Amino acid sequence: MFKRKKRRGPPAGSGLLCSGAPAVPPASWQDALNPYGDRFDPAVERARATNPAEAAFFAQDDRIATKWHHYLEIYDRHLSRYRGKPVRVLELGVYQGGSLQMWRRYFGPEAVIHGLDINGGCRQIEDEQPDLRLHLGSQADQALLKRIVEEMGGIDVVIDDAGHVSPEQILSFETLYPLMAPDGVYIVEDLHASYWPEFGGGLRAPGAFMEYAKHLLDRLHARYVLEPEPFTRDPGFADATHGIAFYDSMVVFERRRKPSPRSLTVGRRTLS
Repeated sequence: MFKRKKRRGPPAGSGLLCSGAPAVPPASWQDALNPYGDRFDPAVERARATNPAEAAFFAQDDRIATKWHHYLEIYDRHLSRYRGKPVRVLELGVYQGGSLQMWRRYFGPEAVIHGLDINGGCRQIEDEQPDLRLHLGSQADQALLKRIVEEMGGIDVVIDDAGHVSPEQILSFETLYPLMAPDGVYIVEDLHASYWPEFGGGLRAPGAFMEYAKHLLDRLHARYVLEPEPFTRDPGFADATHGIAFYDSMVVFERRRKPSPRSLTVGRRTLS
Protein backbone atom coordinates (compact mmCIF):
# COMPACT_ATOMS: atom_id res chain seq x y z
CA MET A 1 0.00 0.00 0.00
CA PHE A 2 1.35 3.39 -0.99
CA LYS A 3 1.40 6.09 1.67
CA ARG A 4 0.72 9.67 0.64
CA LYS A 5 3.42 12.03 1.86
CA LYS A 6 2.17 15.13 3.63
CA ARG A 7 3.41 18.38 2.15
CA ARG A 8 5.06 20.67 4.65
CA GLY A 9 5.92 24.33 4.45
CA PRO A 10 4.63 26.86 1.92
CA PRO A 11 3.01 25.85 -1.39
CA ALA A 12 5.33 24.72 -4.16
CA GLY A 13 6.78 27.61 -6.12
CA SER A 14 5.90 30.08 -3.38
CA GLY A 15 9.10 32.06 -3.90
CA LEU A 16 8.81 32.26 -7.69
CA LEU A 17 8.71 35.78 -9.13
CA CYS A 18 7.39 37.35 -5.92
CA SER A 19 7.22 41.14 -5.99
CA GLY A 20 5.45 41.79 -2.69
CA ALA A 21 1.70 41.61 -2.10
CA PRO A 22 -0.27 44.67 -0.99
CA ALA A 23 -0.33 44.92 2.80
CA VAL A 24 -4.12 44.68 2.93
CA PRO A 25 -6.27 42.50 0.64
CA PRO A 26 -9.42 43.93 -0.99
CA ALA A 27 -12.32 44.19 1.45
CA SER A 28 -14.82 42.71 -1.01
CA TRP A 29 -15.09 41.29 -4.51
CA GLN A 30 -16.37 44.68 -5.65
CA ASP A 31 -13.21 46.31 -4.32
CA ALA A 32 -11.12 43.68 -6.11
CA LEU A 33 -12.65 44.69 -9.45
CA ASN A 34 -12.89 48.47 -9.03
CA PRO A 35 -9.35 49.36 -10.22
CA TYR A 36 -9.78 47.72 -13.61
CA GLY A 37 -12.53 49.68 -15.36
CA ASP A 38 -11.24 51.38 -18.51
CA ARG A 39 -12.40 54.10 -20.89
CA PHE A 40 -11.58 53.70 -24.56
CA ASP A 41 -12.57 54.73 -28.07
CA PRO A 42 -14.03 51.67 -29.88
CA ALA A 43 -13.05 53.06 -33.29
CA VAL A 44 -9.42 53.45 -32.22
CA GLU A 45 -9.34 49.97 -30.67
CA ARG A 46 -10.96 48.44 -33.77
CA ALA A 47 -8.36 50.08 -36.02
CA ARG A 48 -5.51 48.54 -34.05
CA ALA A 49 -7.12 45.13 -33.39
CA THR A 50 -4.57 42.33 -33.55
CA ASN A 51 -6.97 39.42 -34.08
CA PRO A 52 -10.50 38.79 -35.44
CA ALA A 53 -12.03 38.44 -31.95
CA GLU A 54 -10.82 41.93 -31.04
CA ALA A 55 -12.17 43.26 -34.32
CA ALA A 56 -15.55 41.60 -33.74
CA PHE A 57 -15.80 42.95 -30.19
CA PHE A 58 -14.83 46.54 -30.92
CA ALA A 59 -17.18 46.60 -33.94
CA GLN A 60 -20.12 45.99 -31.57
CA ASP A 61 -22.30 49.11 -31.66
CA ASP A 62 -25.77 47.67 -30.96
CA ARG A 63 -26.50 45.72 -27.78
CA ILE A 64 -24.06 45.98 -24.86
CA ALA A 65 -21.29 43.41 -24.52
CA THR A 66 -18.77 43.32 -21.68
CA LYS A 67 -15.50 41.37 -21.84
CA TRP A 68 -12.09 41.60 -20.23
CA HIS A 69 -9.70 42.68 -22.97
CA HIS A 70 -7.28 39.77 -22.54
CA TYR A 71 -10.12 37.30 -23.17
CA LEU A 72 -10.27 38.34 -26.84
CA GLU A 73 -6.83 36.97 -27.71
CA ILE A 74 -7.65 33.74 -25.85
CA TYR A 75 -10.92 33.30 -27.74
CA ASP A 76 -9.15 33.63 -31.07
CA ARG A 77 -6.37 31.26 -30.02
CA HIS A 78 -8.82 28.45 -29.30
CA LEU A 79 -11.75 29.21 -31.60
CA SER A 80 -10.29 30.56 -34.84
CA ARG A 81 -10.55 27.17 -36.57
CA TYR A 82 -14.33 27.41 -36.40
CA ARG A 83 -14.67 30.72 -38.23
CA GLY A 84 -16.64 30.53 -41.47
CA LYS A 85 -17.96 27.05 -40.62
CA PRO A 86 -21.32 25.70 -39.37
CA VAL A 87 -20.06 25.57 -35.79
CA ARG A 88 -22.61 25.00 -33.00
CA VAL A 89 -22.07 27.50 -30.18
CA LEU A 90 -23.84 27.78 -26.83
CA GLU A 91 -23.26 30.78 -24.58
CA LEU A 92 -24.42 30.43 -20.98
CA GLY A 93 -25.40 33.89 -19.76
CA VAL A 94 -26.04 36.45 -22.49
CA TYR A 95 -26.48 39.62 -20.37
CA GLN A 96 -27.73 42.30 -22.81
CA GLY A 97 -27.22 40.19 -25.93
CA GLY A 98 -24.22 42.02 -27.34
CA SER A 99 -21.92 39.04 -26.96
CA LEU A 100 -24.23 36.89 -29.10
CA GLN A 101 -24.08 39.53 -31.82
CA MET A 102 -20.30 39.59 -31.44
CA TRP A 103 -20.15 35.80 -31.85
CA ARG A 104 -22.25 36.02 -34.99
CA ARG A 105 -19.81 38.58 -36.39
CA TYR A 106 -16.82 36.46 -35.34
CA PHE A 107 -17.96 33.01 -36.47
CA GLY A 108 -19.92 34.06 -39.55
CA PRO A 109 -23.37 33.38 -41.03
CA GLU A 110 -23.11 29.58 -41.01
CA ALA A 111 -22.71 29.31 -37.24
CA VAL A 112 -25.57 27.96 -35.14
CA ILE A 113 -25.62 30.23 -32.09
CA HIS A 114 -27.77 29.63 -29.00
CA GLY A 115 -27.83 31.47 -25.70
CA LEU A 116 -29.21 30.65 -22.25
CA ASP A 117 -30.19 33.18 -19.61
CA ILE A 118 -32.53 33.46 -16.63
CA ASN A 119 -33.68 36.96 -17.65
CA GLY A 120 -36.96 36.81 -19.54
CA GLY A 121 -36.16 40.12 -21.20
CA CYS A 122 -33.57 38.33 -23.32
CA ARG A 123 -36.42 37.16 -25.55
CA GLN A 124 -36.14 40.57 -27.22
CA ILE A 125 -32.83 39.48 -28.73
CA GLU A 126 -34.36 36.55 -30.58
CA ASP A 127 -37.39 38.62 -31.64
CA GLU A 128 -35.10 41.22 -33.22
CA GLN A 129 -32.52 38.81 -34.60
CA PRO A 130 -34.03 35.38 -35.40
CA ASP A 131 -30.64 33.90 -36.31
CA LEU A 132 -29.82 33.94 -32.58
CA ARG A 133 -31.75 31.34 -30.56
CA LEU A 134 -32.55 32.16 -26.91
CA HIS A 135 -33.49 29.76 -24.13
CA LEU A 136 -34.81 30.88 -20.75
CA GLY A 137 -33.70 29.05 -17.63
CA SER A 138 -30.85 28.26 -15.27
CA GLN A 139 -27.50 26.80 -16.18
CA ALA A 140 -28.11 24.43 -13.26
CA ASP A 141 -31.11 22.86 -15.03
CA GLN A 142 -29.58 19.67 -16.41
CA ALA A 143 -32.71 18.60 -18.27
CA LEU A 144 -32.87 21.97 -20.02
CA LEU A 145 -29.20 21.82 -20.99
CA LYS A 146 -29.71 18.39 -22.54
CA ARG A 147 -32.75 19.61 -24.48
CA ILE A 148 -30.76 22.53 -25.84
CA VAL A 149 -27.97 20.25 -27.06
CA GLU A 150 -30.56 17.99 -28.70
CA GLU A 151 -32.18 20.97 -30.44
CA MET A 152 -28.78 22.18 -31.64
CA GLY A 153 -27.98 18.77 -33.10
CA GLY A 154 -24.85 18.54 -30.98
CA ILE A 155 -22.48 21.18 -29.71
CA ASP A 156 -18.95 22.29 -30.59
CA VAL A 157 -18.31 25.32 -28.37
CA VAL A 158 -19.59 26.25 -24.90
CA ILE A 159 -18.81 29.64 -23.37
CA ASP A 160 -19.86 29.80 -19.71
CA ASP A 161 -20.40 33.45 -18.81
CA ALA A 162 -23.46 32.92 -16.64
CA GLY A 163 -23.80 33.44 -12.89
CA HIS A 164 -20.16 32.60 -12.02
CA VAL A 165 -21.38 30.50 -9.07
CA SER A 166 -19.01 27.55 -8.73
CA PRO A 167 -21.53 24.74 -8.03
CA GLU A 168 -23.58 25.80 -11.06
CA GLN A 169 -20.48 26.05 -13.26
CA ILE A 170 -19.48 22.52 -12.22
CA LEU A 171 -22.97 21.16 -12.86
CA SER A 172 -23.09 22.75 -16.33
CA PHE A 173 -19.65 21.40 -17.18
CA GLU A 174 -20.43 17.87 -16.03
CA THR A 175 -23.67 17.93 -18.04
CA LEU A 176 -22.42 19.46 -21.27
CA TYR A 177 -18.79 18.33 -21.59
CA PRO A 178 -19.65 14.65 -22.21
CA LEU A 179 -22.23 15.72 -24.84
CA MET A 180 -19.82 17.83 -26.89
CA ALA A 181 -18.29 17.01 -30.23
CA PRO A 182 -15.09 14.95 -29.87
CA ASP A 183 -13.02 18.02 -30.84
CA GLY A 184 -15.09 20.63 -28.98
CA VAL A 185 -13.93 23.56 -26.86
CA TYR A 186 -15.41 24.43 -23.45
CA ILE A 187 -14.57 27.85 -21.97
CA VAL A 188 -15.35 28.94 -18.42
CA GLU A 189 -14.67 32.60 -17.85
CA ASP A 190 -14.69 35.17 -15.04
CA LEU A 191 -13.12 32.62 -12.71
CA HIS A 192 -11.88 35.36 -10.40
CA ALA A 193 -15.28 34.59 -8.81
CA SER A 194 -13.81 31.23 -7.74
CA TYR A 195 -11.90 33.15 -5.09
CA TRP A 196 -14.99 34.82 -3.57
CA PRO A 197 -17.18 33.15 -0.92
CA GLU A 198 -20.33 34.85 -2.24
CA PHE A 199 -19.94 32.80 -5.42
CA GLY A 200 -19.17 29.49 -3.72
CA GLY A 201 -15.42 30.00 -3.78
CA GLY A 202 -12.41 31.15 -1.81
CA LEU A 203 -8.66 30.61 -1.98
CA ARG A 204 -8.19 26.82 -2.37
CA ALA A 205 -11.79 26.38 -1.23
CA PRO A 206 -13.25 22.90 -1.81
CA GLY A 207 -16.08 23.21 -4.33
CA ALA A 208 -14.68 26.27 -6.12
CA PHE A 209 -14.55 25.76 -9.88
CA MET A 210 -10.86 26.64 -9.94
CA GLU A 211 -10.13 23.84 -7.47
CA TYR A 212 -12.31 21.49 -9.51
CA ALA A 213 -10.33 22.35 -12.64
CA LYS A 214 -7.05 21.74 -10.82
CA HIS A 215 -8.26 18.25 -9.90
CA LEU A 216 -9.06 17.64 -13.57
CA LEU A 217 -5.37 18.28 -14.29
CA ASP A 218 -4.66 15.17 -12.22
CA ARG A 219 -7.23 13.22 -14.23
CA LEU A 220 -5.56 14.37 -17.44
CA HIS A 221 -2.48 12.49 -16.17
CA ALA A 222 -4.40 9.43 -14.94
CA ARG A 223 -2.02 6.88 -16.50
CA TYR A 224 0.94 8.11 -14.50
CA VAL A 225 -0.65 8.17 -11.02
CA LEU A 226 0.99 5.64 -8.65
CA GLU A 227 -1.44 5.97 -5.74
CA PRO A 228 -4.19 3.33 -5.71
CA GLU A 229 -7.05 5.79 -6.25
CA PRO A 230 -9.40 4.30 -8.86
CA PHE A 231 -11.15 7.60 -9.68
CA THR A 232 -7.94 9.56 -10.31
CA ARG A 233 -6.45 6.67 -12.30
CA ASP A 234 -9.53 6.29 -14.53
CA PRO A 235 -8.36 7.33 -18.04
CA GLY A 236 -11.80 8.28 -19.41
CA PHE A 237 -11.36 12.04 -19.05
CA ALA A 238 -7.76 11.88 -20.29
CA ASP A 239 -8.78 9.89 -23.36
CA ALA A 240 -11.36 12.53 -24.34
CA THR A 241 -9.37 15.66 -23.44
CA HIS A 242 -6.46 17.05 -25.44
CA GLY A 243 -5.55 19.71 -22.92
CA ILE A 244 -6.56 22.25 -20.28
CA ALA A 245 -5.34 25.84 -20.55
CA PHE A 246 -5.37 28.17 -17.53
CA TYR A 247 -5.43 31.93 -18.00
CA ASP A 248 -6.20 34.92 -15.80
CA SER A 249 -9.86 34.29 -14.83
CA MET A 250 -10.43 31.70 -17.56
CA VAL A 251 -9.99 27.96 -18.11
CA VAL A 252 -10.27 26.36 -21.57
CA PHE A 253 -10.86 22.64 -22.06
CA GLU A 254 -10.07 21.21 -25.50
CA ARG A 255 -11.59 17.86 -26.31
CA ARG A 256 -9.93 15.40 -28.65
CA ARG A 257 -10.05 11.64 -28.82
CA LYS A 258 -6.53 10.41 -28.57
CA PRO A 259 -4.83 7.01 -28.47
CA SER A 260 -2.67 5.83 -25.62
CA PRO A 261 0.55 7.83 -25.28
CA ARG A 262 3.57 6.61 -27.26
CA SER A 263 7.16 7.20 -26.24
CA LEU A 264 9.26 7.45 -29.42
CA THR A 265 13.02 7.48 -30.01
CA VAL A 266 14.78 8.48 -33.23
CA GLY A 267 18.44 8.73 -34.21
CA ARG A 268 21.20 6.14 -33.79
CA ARG A 269 24.14 7.62 -31.86
CA THR A 270 24.61 7.75 -28.09
CA LEU A 271 27.17 9.47 -25.90
CA SER A 272 30.43 7.50 -25.83
